Amino acid sequence: MVTAVPCGSSGPSSRPPRPTGCPRRKAISTTPKQGRPWTPRPVRSPMFSSHQAAVACARAFDLFGHLYRHGLTPALWDQVEGLPALSAVMPRPYNADAAAASFQTLFGLNVFPYQSLFLDPAGLLGGAETERVRASYRQMGFAVDEDSEPADHLAHELAALAFLCQAEAEAWEDGRADMVARARQLQASFLDEHLLAWLPAFTVAVQRQGDPFYAELAGLTLALAVERRHSLTENSRAQPTLPAGEGSTLPDLDAPHTDLDAIAGFLLTPVHSGLYLSRGDISRMGRAAGAPHGFGERRQMLRTFLRSAAEFDRFGPALATLQALVDETARTLGRCGEELGSQAVVEPWLARLRATEALFQKLTAALDGPQGPQGTATAWPRK
Repeated sequence: MVTAVPCGSSGPSSRPPRPTGCPRRKAISTTPKQGRPWTPRPVRSPMFSSHQAAVACARAFDLFGHLYRHGLTPALWDQVEGLPALSAVMPRPYNADAAAASFQTLFGLNVFPYQSLFLDPAGLLGGAETERVRASYRQMGFAVDEDSEPADHLAHELAALAFLCQAEAEAWEDGRADMVARARQLQASFLDEHLLAWLPAFTVAVQRQGDPFYAELAGLTLALAVERRHSLTENSRAQPTLPAGEGSTLPDLDAPHTDLDAIAGFLLTPVHSGLYLSRGDISRMGRAAGAPHGFGERRQMLRTFLRSAAEFDRFGPALATLQALVDETARTLGRCGEELGSQAVVEPWLARLRATEALFQKLTAALDGPQGPQGTATAWPRK
């Protein structure tokens, strides 16, 4: 397990209510012990009690949640600087305006940290996925303030885990084995049904954007979530579930209504394609393929990229850049699974990437002839 440092005064002064039936106690002390520097690399130790593990995870999830919510602010600088892995990639010299701009560029313009954008079959913010998260919050008794961000924002989901870990720690202190079991069961369910279902794809997307600090933070968040899940049950490992099966929503290249806009819509829906395409990703692909991509929202940029590639005879290179991105994403996810000792966490996303790769192969084969694979009647690209 890991040790952790607090988020200090950066968080709210009051904490949310405990899960139903949990005993009330004073807040867990968040004062770090001297001489125990924190590294959020998973480290199992027989000397680390279950109570200590719950306290450490509560602090770590809370701190990470504040970083995803507010960025690297002056209030968080001292706490983060004490974490070796993050301290090594902190921007120096620190400039609050530059840090805020980096945070906005990454999470406000490129990789949006919402479960619904990764798991919703329509690829839209809100809707059924956000409501599923709200239902889980109600089940655990976690009160969330959605005035600034919807319930499925990563910061809220990490705050919910911190809340459950703290509830578990207090149940250990009270000798309430029933409440310990309840808090641990809620943690495992929440990780499997929500956070671990989309965190692997989110992590790879963040790491591809080239911001060293948030790339490291995303990797540490995934490692901590997987380690926590594995520690909760002796006989079962993480088994995240994703809506819609891989390959079930692949565009039908034989259908006359399947055009470049349909391909773009598929690629921009992570739960279908296995990819998350940011504005930066689309811009880089456009430059590599020599095809204009335009500006605006991601959907408009990808449509412009595909249409211009078809118009200027650059569709082959455009497909090659997309295939390269699929290959890179699959390699990164595979390494994550190996390093975390949990292939089950990444396999649902790898399966979707394999289906997307098969689609690209069909498109490539259908580029130049009237008769493509499996009876494709019209040559691609179909504008």
